[in-house]
Amino acid sequence: MKVDLTLLKRIHECILKETTGSPDFMAEKLGISKRFLHVILDYLKSEFDAPIAYSRLRETYYYTEEWEFYIGDLKRIKSELIKGVLETIHNTVRIAIVIGVMVF
Repeated sequence: MKVDLTLLKRIHECILKETTGSPDFMAEKLGISKRFLHVILDYLKSEFDAPIAYSRLRETYYYTEEWEFYIGDLKRIKSELIKGVLETIHNTVRIAIVIGVMVF
């Protein structure tokens, strides 16, 4: 499923603050259909084990236990991954050279 990360972040923030309102209100506030809202909530529950519930009394979605959904800076994550890969390659080459010297 192709998902807009900005939309997921907005939904998470509303649930975290317990200010979602009814499903109809939340869907309208987000500019999506109620059906699509339910698809996204089901996605968060199934793919990320998000403990989401709805209170009819308070008319809001909420987390039944502490849960954090972090969407960070992807550029930073990618650069850290690349740096890690390059360090691994560098260390592997250094080890190979040392082993090669020891063998001869």
